[in-house]
Amino acid sequence: MKLMMRATILTLVISLAVSGGFALPSALANEIDKIGSDIENKSAEIDGIRKKIDQYQDRIDSYEGSQQTLANEIAILENRVKKTELDIQQTELEVDKVELELEKTDAEIIKAEEELKRSKEMIRIVLQEMYVFDDAGTLEVMFGNDVFSEFFDQVQYLETLQGDISTQVDNVYVLQAQLDDQRAQQTDRKTRLLGLREDLQTTMRRLEAEQVAKDTLLAQAQSSEANFRVLMRELREEQQYIQGQIFRLQEKLQNRIDDGGEDAIIFDGPTVLSWPVAGPIITATFHDPTYPFRHLFEHSGLDMAIAQGTTVRAAAPGYVAWARTGRSYGNYIMIVHANGVATLYAHLSRMDVETDQFVQRGQPIGLSGGAPGTQGAGLSTGPHLHFEARVDGIPNNPYNFLVN
Repeated sequence: MKLMMRATILTLVISLAVSGGFALPSALANEIDKIGSDIENKSAEIDGIRKKIDQYQDRIDSYEGSQQTLANEIAILENRVKKTELDIQQTELEVDKVELELEKTDAEIIKAEEELKRSKEMIRIVLQEMYVFDDAGTLEVMFGNDVFSEFFDQVQYLETLQGDISTQVDNVYVLQAQLDDQRAQQTDRKTRLLGLREDLQTTMRRLEAEQVAKDTLLAQAQSSEANFRVLMRELREEQQYIQGQIFRLQEKLQNRIDDGGEDAIIFDGPTVLSWPVAGPIITATFHDPTYPFRHLFEHSGLDMAIAQGTTVRAAAPGYVAWARTGRSYGNYIMIVHANGVATLYAHLSRMDVETDQFVQRGQPIGLSGGAPGTQGAGLSTGPHLHFEARVDGIPNNPYNFLVN
């Protein structure tokens, strides 16, 4: 009789566990529901901001499709600033959302661990009781009952327990899989959170550049449409001059190499470039779509954010093509190397080399600049080095040549 009662109780316990009768603590369940609601609210906010971002992008596209005037360029920059401000808000909300998702995942992991622990405990209890039943012996149990039919009832309960334990073992496998999946999601979300925070810092730097770009352009054009047209003409002429001169100078260098002089050994093999400054933050890439002046001209190199006055070094051995001042680049140096490769270093606050001077890889050639309004800054939005790699006069992505 005692064994039958124990089996009856255990069957009830297992049935409750399998059917979910063991409810989560209300505080934990409520917390998961609340976090889920907060996530939905964040998603709605993000969707609203995305619509506004699209509206500003439409305005930018419209202005970019219009005539290239100072007024239109200023309108483009103003709308880019507003769009970037919304980009920052969206990223901040994305960060908040992922943090909430992590919080929800933590709570769900606790839930899964508790359910898993409960299921394992139920299995342990049932196995223990089944062992006791088996250990008692069939004859002992049979003759230990006052009513013979009770023995068959106990056998039936044992079969029920065996079915329940099979179900509970399956439940453990399901819970373990859920727990593993939730932990994997947690890892992925932590990685995404780090990426979003990095994106946020990049976008904030872009906002600063866009805000300064408007003032820089107005200053360079002196708020005059006529001066703006002059500026555009000078920028185009500067690019044409660079490309034409590089052809001539590279041909001169190649003749030196072909003549078999000492240059032949120095310039032997493929041309690889070392970084001209150490540990810079890249604020604009080659043909960067976020470059503030992209509607005026493509960004033809890498912008390396560094403190004003940082030593700039030659990226490879070569001859200085020139050290001069231009409207866009400000103070800039061009060095020609072998294999049709040339490098350009712009917005310098000081130039320490002269035309036709030979420089070794890593040799100091000047100091960085770029702070608007300072000597040699040119068309710049902040302290940085603008670095280009050109092949036969045509700008190429410097990443194709740079090595650590």
